[in-house]
Amino acid sequence: MKKTLIAAALIVCAGSAFADPTAVLQVQGKLTNASCTPELSNGGVVDYGYIHLSSLSATEANQLGHKNITLTVTCTAPTKVGFSTEDDQQSTSIDISVENATFSDETYAAKGGGFDYRSYKFGVGLTDGDVKIGAYTTFIDLDALVADGKTVDAIYRQKGSDKWTSASVRNTFQNESYRTFTVASTGTLEPMAFTQAEFPLTTSLAIQGTSTLNITDDTPINGQATITLQYL
Repeated sequence: MKKTLIAAALIVCAGSAFADPTAVLQVQGKLTNASCTPELSNGGVVDYGYIHLSSLSATEANQLGHKNITLTVTCTAPTKVGFSTEDDQQSTSIDISVENATFSDETYAAKGGGFDYRSYKFGVGLTDGDVKIGAYTTFIDLDALVADGKTVDAIYRQKGSDKWTSASVRNTFQNESYRTFTVASTGTLEPMAFTQAEFPLTTSLAIQGTSTLNITDDTPINGQATITLQYL
């Protein structure tokens, strides 16, 4: 029994004596001339036109429905690229209920013990009396998403994460670049390289009741967001 234990101890010691004392650092990357450009249809303007105050509720959040616009990302060569959004009017966003706020027609309610949807709501400016006018959401029309002429899936990842998730779960933009969207081959979660992808987008707008707004003159709705490409 003692001989067996001694032999085992010698084997362990011998193995430790020949452990590799080195580690390898690799610096990798890829040089490329490829570049990508984002472009929005209609000059980037989503226009709700004239909204007559007499047709609006004085006390309830007014749901002004959907408007559509298309984001086209074009690359000089097949490239893996996504985009994130930043609300340029975030300080004017108000936490009111926005109905039909997603592709699956969810309502993003005001915070009140449930899920906090504030990061999904973008501001639309102030009245002359510095009252917040309302909020809107923007989401991807998943049925019409196309890359290089083929139907594809939308996927996203949260800021600081490497995990990609199907956008069928959450297809709504978030402010402060919290969420990056891109495309993947149908049924996969791996970003795909493309030369052109068309992201059909829909906005859903809600504004406060007219008694809160207290508007006496024409007041512009002034939402603005910046879309930034991220190479993956």
